[in-house]
Amino acid sequence: MRDFRVTRPNSGGNDHHIGLLEIKLDTSINDNTVTVDGRFGLRDWSGNWDDEYDGSIDFVVVADLASIGEPPPRGDLSITGMELNQVVQFFGTAGFLDPANVRPDNSIFLVARKTTGVRVYVDWDSSAGLAPITNLTGQLTVKTSGGTVVLNPINPGQAITPKRSTQINQALSNDTLNFSIPAAQSVGTVTVSCQVWDQAAPASKSAEFTRTLVFVAVDPLNIFLVGVNLTNLPATAPTQAQISTALSSFMFKVYPRGDIIQTGFTTINFNETVTGPSSSGCTSGFNDLLENLEDLGGGSGNMVFGGLPTPPGGIPAGVVGCNESLGDGVGTAFIALTSACAHELTHALGRDHSDTDSNYPNYDSFQNSSIGVFGFDPTTNTVFNPATAQDFMKASIPGTPWVSPYTYQALLAGPQGAPGPGGPQMSRHVRTNMLFLRLSVDRKRKVTRQPSFYYEAPLQYRGGCRSDFTVEFQDADRNVLDCAPLHCRCTDHGCRCWPKALHDGIPYPDGTKWLLVWEDDKQLYEEEIPDPPMVKITGTEPHKEGVILKWSSDAKPPWYLIHWFDRKYGVYRGVAPRLQDTSLLIPRTLFTHDPRLEVCVLATSGIATGRACMEVSLDDYRPQVPGIGIVGVDPNEPYPKPISCVISATATDTAGRQLDGNHLTWYRDGAAIARGNQLDLRTLNNGRHVVRAVLRGIGDRLVARSWVVDRTPAGCVLISTVCDPPTKGTPEDHPHPHPEPPPCD
Repeated sequence: MRDFRVTRPNSGGNDHHIGLLEIKLDTSINDNTVTVDGRFGLRDWSGNWDDEYDGSIDFVVVADLASIGEPPPRGDLSITGMELNQVVQFFGTAGFLDPANVRPDNSIFLVARKTTGVRVYVDWDSSAGLAPITNLTGQLTVKTSGGTVVLNPINPGQAITPKRSTQINQALSNDTLNFSIPAAQSVGTVTVSCQVWDQAAPASKSAEFTRTLVFVAVDPLNIFLVGVNLTNLPATAPTQAQISTALSSFMFKVYPRGDIIQTGFTTINFNETVTGPSSSGCTSGFNDLLENLEDLGGGSGNMVFGGLPTPPGGIPAGVVGCNESLGDGVGTAFIALTSACAHELTHALGRDHSDTDSNYPNYDSFQNSSIGVFGFDPTTNTVFNPATAQDFMKASIPGTPWVSPYTYQALLAGPQGAPGPGGPQMSRHVRTNMLFLRLSVDRKRKVTRQPSFYYEAPLQYRGGCRSDFTVEFQDADRNVLDCAPLHCRCTDHGCRCWPKALHDGIPYPDGTKWLLVWEDDKQLYEEEIPDPPMVKITGTEPHKEGVILKWSSDAKPPWYLIHWFDRKYGVYRGVAPRLQDTSLLIPRTLFTHDPRLEVCVLATSGIATGRACMEVSLDDYRPQVPGIGIVGVDPNEPYPKPISCVISATATDTAGRQLDGNHLTWYRDGAAIARGNQLDLRTLNNGRHVVRAVLRGIGDRLVARSWVVDRTPAGCVLISTVCDPPTKGTPEDHPHPHPEPPPCD
């Protein structure tokens, strides 16, 4: 109903004021006929329905109309359900889980900008007397605010063998008709509609099945990548592309994030042993490496991941990765073990092992650390069965790793630092002076403080491994300003082993003059904190690889951190791990869009931290052109090579910072076929294609790269990769690949 008007309120000559107005609509639908009965009454102040009046009701009927020539729905086909599974999902759990773990269908909410798998459950009644169906196919219509997209199934041959609903095995990917909604369309509120039919007789279809999907925007996860060059083996540091490939092949899939952003890349040399078994968790080499990685994070608040190369002879049995302390945001692993990379970074986000977490659900009779429900990878059409798949946070890496609802939903707690829903959470946007304190305590309770720095950084969170020790800050009059619990390295069996290594990021109060360490009520250590040391930048020197920065300080013994200001993100990052030299090369790669770069030298001999900053100039600065690559594709490897049919392109500047995927557009045969990082090659016809990724928004330049790919029924193959020359103008001005593109550098 749209409107009501009383045209003659007192038709009978009565002049009573209008009292109570009552309107009622009854509707009925019979096939293509809609009947509307409208009633309205007017009662005056006398309380009787006795006045004469005239009135009218306007109403609107809204209906989805079908073509008059379209046949009725096929009677032997019906869609009984639609599972919306980006990674893992509750669906039909009453049929295989104990009541305590049963949840409503599709109760894990959908994350925006993450590829969405849609598993369509179809019931086929072969006894209905209609023509038999050998291959069942269909289409999924996706209506977004930006338009409508029609998707074909991602099953092999775009079809499945139909069955009765009671015979469908949820563990088999091809018992359901599956679709993949691209990340670019998985945004906001989306309506999806599906119809299915006999692949050999597409004229007669099932009734339409429709659902409304709501995608929730989740903050991106920011990770700074470090390639670790193991100089004692030797083993060359992996490239950014290799580390990115390792993370994207598993971690990016199982994390509840639509965007995992690489905020930079650098390499470091490390000459200690990080391989071999350790009864206390991680080797001492791993622990020292983690301290170096922490220094590189600076005040950014980003996660830092150190990618390790495969040593000569392969990765030995024992420790394959390490995290210093739950929630500290730093992790490292051998990138050849992709689930180990995700495992250590998840520790860095505050999560413990699934098989030692007392809150981890016991899913019916499934094995320890089972994922509990069915997982799904829409990029490969793979189902993960809870009878065999285990949570990747199991202490020993499982043979079939995936993610459970427990871990998946806990990782939604925040971009860094929070252990899960209901646990303590620290805002990564609240910044203050943080003291990054490093202590050790031996069995005789002797406290040794390592050189520690304080500087502005986000509030830190440390989960688990809380010791019996506390640190106390006092002012010059010995008044207590603040105190905080200290945490052990979780990798050294928590606080069960000696000496205890205590590492914490703690807010550093203004006016602090004394630092004390207590064990319960017993004071173990106190230190008077002097004024910060003086530090002075003495000059710069040109170098072919950048600029050499020089400085001096009265700190004794001196320890230094060199930070550079990342204008893109508005944070300070470490140029290198802490050092005692008085000069350092500031690499050319950091001068991405400007010949000037702000750098700061931080000096300490204990806790008090001096600081000096200046703007460094690169004399022979040249604007840097970003690079584009397909995640998971090493341009140095031989071609042709099989690739995932869902490919993602990333564009990075020379500092390793990932550029906004919204600036990427994909082209084929002169026409735009997708926007954003991701392209689903399954939307292309079988055969050979040249696809081109174009990066916009780099001043007046365009950067592009083209790939030759084969789309086959069995999968996708990368034939070759070529680089297009930088051009000027808009993508629409240059939609075609270069006739004979030059080879990539």
